[in-house]
Amino acid sequence: MILKSRLKNPDVLVSIGVTCLAAGLVSQRLVHPTSDFWQGLVAGVSGVLIGLSIVCNVRGLVTRDRRKPGA
Repeated sequence: MILKSRLKNPDVLVSIGVTCLAAGLVSQRLVHPTSDFWQGLVAGVSGVLIGLSIVCNVRGLVTRDRRKPGA
Protein backbone atom coordinates (compact mmCIF):
# COMPACT_ATOMS: atom_id res chain seq x y z
CA MET A 1 0.00 0.00 0.00
CA ILE A 2 2.79 2.45 0.80
CA LEU A 3 4.59 1.68 -2.46
CA LYS A 4 1.39 2.05 -4.47
CA SER A 5 0.76 5.54 -3.12
CA ARG A 6 4.38 6.55 -3.71
CA LEU A 7 4.32 5.38 -7.32
CA LYS A 8 1.64 7.97 -8.07
CA ASN A 9 4.08 10.75 -7.16
CA PRO A 10 6.06 11.72 -10.31
CA ASP A 11 9.09 12.89 -8.34
CA VAL A 12 9.43 9.48 -6.71
CA LEU A 13 9.10 7.75 -10.08
CA VAL A 14 11.84 9.87 -11.62
CA SER A 15 14.15 9.28 -8.66
CA ILE A 16 13.54 5.51 -8.87
CA GLY A 17 14.29 5.70 -12.59
CA VAL A 18 17.53 7.56 -12.07
CA THR A 19 18.59 5.12 -9.36
CA CYS A 20 17.88 2.14 -11.62
CA LEU A 21 19.81 3.77 -14.46
CA ALA A 22 22.81 4.40 -12.22
CA ALA A 23 22.74 0.85 -10.85
CA GLY A 24 22.47 -0.62 -14.35
CA LEU A 25 25.35 1.44 -15.72
CA VAL A 26 27.56 0.74 -12.71
CA SER A 27 26.89 -2.98 -12.95
CA GLN A 28 27.88 -2.95 -16.63
CA ARG A 29 31.11 -1.08 -15.98
CA LEU A 30 32.34 -2.50 -12.68
CA VAL A 31 31.16 -6.11 -12.50
CA HIS A 32 33.27 -8.43 -14.67
CA PRO A 33 32.58 -12.09 -13.88
CA THR A 34 34.75 -14.78 -15.48
CA SER A 35 32.25 -17.45 -16.49
CA ASP A 36 29.83 -17.10 -19.41
CA PHE A 37 26.79 -17.78 -17.22
CA TRP A 38 27.56 -14.95 -14.81
CA GLN A 39 28.44 -12.58 -17.65
CA GLY A 40 25.02 -13.26 -19.17
CA LEU A 41 23.32 -12.83 -15.82
CA VAL A 42 25.01 -9.48 -15.20
CA ALA A 43 24.12 -8.33 -18.71
CA GLY A 44 20.50 -9.39 -18.19
CA VAL A 45 20.16 -7.70 -14.83
CA SER A 46 21.73 -4.49 -16.08
CA GLY A 47 19.41 -4.57 -19.11
CA VAL A 48 16.38 -5.00 -16.88
CA LEU A 49 17.51 -2.12 -14.67
CA ILE A 50 18.06 0.18 -17.64
CA GLY A 51 14.68 -0.79 -19.10
CA LEU A 52 13.00 -0.18 -15.76
CA SER A 53 14.65 3.22 -15.57
CA ILE A 54 13.26 4.16 -18.98
CA VAL A 55 9.75 3.13 -17.95
CA CYS A 56 9.91 4.95 -14.60
CA ASN A 57 11.39 8.13 -16.08
CA VAL A 58 8.90 8.35 -18.93
CA ARG A 59 5.93 7.58 -16.69
CA GLY A 60 7.11 10.13 -14.11
CA LEU A 61 7.54 12.83 -16.73
CA VAL A 62 4.16 12.12 -18.32
CA THR A 63 2.48 12.15 -14.91
CA ARG A 64 4.22 15.42 -14.03
CA ASP A 65 3.05 17.04 -17.27
CA ARG A 66 -0.54 15.92 -16.70
CA ARG A 67 -0.64 17.51 -13.27
CA LYS A 68 0.33 20.95 -14.53
CA PRO A 69 -2.69 23.26 -14.44
CA GLY A 70 -2.30 24.57 -18.01
CA ALA A 71 -1.57 21.26 -19.75
